[in-house]
Amino acid sequence: MGRQLVGILFFLCATLLGGGLFAQSDLTVRAADGSATVALSLDDLQALPQHDVVTANEFVDGVKTFRGPLVRDLLQKYGGAKAVTATLTAANDYQIDVAVKEFYDYDAILALSMDGDALSSRDKGPIWMIYPMSDHAELRDPVYNSRLIWQVVRIEYR
Repeated sequence: MGRQLVGILFFLCATLLGGGLFAQSDLTVRAADGSATVALSLDDLQALPQHDVVTANEFVDGVKTFRGPLVRDLLQKYGGAKAVTATLTAANDYQIDVAVKEFYDYDAILALSMDGDALSSRDKGPIWMIYPMSDHAELRDPVYNSRLIWQVVRIEYR
């Protein structure tokens, strides 16, 4: 009975505090060596400078306007300025490795919206890695389509 009471009290406290005890980050950015880790909410990501990428890709119909922070800005702000490689992980544990140089060469963003609407989990969100594919012929290669990772939950740099 003691455990049940503790569980009920814990639940009530969490409820009264607005669920803050159960809050989760939307994106974790961390160094592979464990020297730095930060948990970010969508509000944190939206507080970064936002950039538009107007592009088509094989996952949408026509040209769309994606908006979100530059991946390179995120890495610079949270300890990955000198990183060489980043591993992005999706909610379903799909992972891709990307040379960080690409984030500088192509202004890749972590899209939070498409055509002004926040990305939902049903629409590849809430965070979708986007390259400006329409602006660079070389990005239309299938290799880059595999890097348009959606539902990004973690970026680990090294």
